[in-house]
Amino acid sequence: MDKTYGVLKQQWMSELTPYYGAQETEALLRRVLDFRRSWSSLDLMLNQKELVSPSDQKWFALVLEDLAKLKPVQYVLGETYFYGHRFAVTTDVLIPRPETEELVDWIVTQEASCHGLQILDIGTGSGSIAISLKLGLSDPKVTAWDVSEAALIVAKSNAKDLSAEVFFVLQNVLTADLEDPVWDIIVSNPPYVCVSEQAEMRPHVLDHEPGLALFVSDSDPLQFYQKIAEIGQKSLVAKGRLYFEINAAFGPETVTLLSEMGYSNVTLKNDTFGKPRMICAVKV
Repeated sequence: MDKTYGVLKQQWMSELTPYYGAQETEALLRRVLDFRRSWSSLDLMLNQKELVSPSDQKWFALVLEDLAKLKPVQYVLGETYFYGHRFAVTTDVLIPRPETEELVDWIVTQEASCHGLQILDIGTGSGSIAISLKLGLSDPKVTAWDVSEAALIVAKSNAKDLSAEVFFVLQNVLTADLEDPVWDIIVSNPPYVCVSEQAEMRPHVLDHEPGLALFVSDSDPLQFYQKIAEIGQKSLVAKGRLYFEINAAFGPETVTLLSEMGYSNVTLKNDTFGKPRMICAVKV
């Protein structure tokens, strides 16, 4: 059956608005049209009477079906944009968040004058932090760990696509034991969402993103920060820096932990929404 883009828009608004609301549904349609047709909102307005090809009808129907199941659009399209670069994403990796972009930007800004930094990214996922730092700093040497082989496949593919030389390692940070002080920077966005916080999370996240990369026990919510800080005490060079993305609910506790472990200049930084989301600490 012939279908115009105007009819397609009506169908999308009708079927998805109950799940997302009108404003977000329109944003999803714009994103999908840009992906498939490189169309803007104006293009859609000017071409509402254009017929949708049979192949595109099938494609849009499948996308609509996935979105109606609350599957994140990034997974549906298989890509997202992070710090100005396109990253492939699958359900084996977290979708990079804007607050993580802010962490990367903080590092790039603070470390802009440094050349050839040795950087370790722990829990790399899609590789968004490691690759963005490789491309954003002056000739850093970047290593990235993850406990998931599937995640590393995605990260390696992204590094290749973006011509970023990053050394990827399959490693569980909780069992890692490094000795030699080689790293100028250790950065991590580790699991930090308490299991008890699941009730507050949207189904998009709970039903589709990897829990291994999200959740931590309520009884030990800072376990990854403590372990990484222990690694940092052994393997950061003098004046080496730790950078973390953190759970906003545990900002003061994370500062206290790092201070008590002997780190200096522990700085807690808010994101653009005023939430404490980032920490930098210096090895004495």
